Amino acid sequence: GCDASLNLTTQKATDAVDGIFRSLRDIARARMHMKQFNSIHNPGSNTHQASASKQPYSQCVVLFVQASYKPLLKQVVEEICNPDHPDPVDIEHVSSGLTDLLKTGFSMFMKVNRPHPGDHPLLIIFMVGGVTVSEVKMVKDLVATRKPGTQ
Repeated sequence: GCDASLNLTTQKATDAVDGIFRSLRDIARARMHMKQFNSIHNPGSNTHQASASKQPYSQCVVLFVQASYKPLLKQVVEEICNPDHPDPVDIEHVSSGLTDLLKTGFSMFMKVNRPHPGDHPLLIIFMVGGVTVSEVKMVKDLVATRKPGTQ
């Protein structure tokens, strides 16, 4: 809370940075229980491949895969649009009608698959805090390529 740079003190700057990191730790703690969507960071890897030749000047190849960022929204939409994963791990189905309630009740006695979110022609994704224009475009492009006909 500073209205001008002249009023900025070391204590105010420290408090602001501490607040940011406290928020980031809270976000990380909220996602710790998730099995699939617990990270937006892919650390990458490096692979060292030695040449099979015994020559003194043989080539050695080192491959580096850069660390990358994969937004949570992109992970969720890819999971929803992936037909190979019939039962999303971190996405919970909420029963919406009598048929769904009966299926849920009978699932205790027999094997009943829950509906997959990608099976519906209309998906509504609600993001707390809103989305940016680039995120909307990303979702639109993902759905268009992976699940045509879905709004």
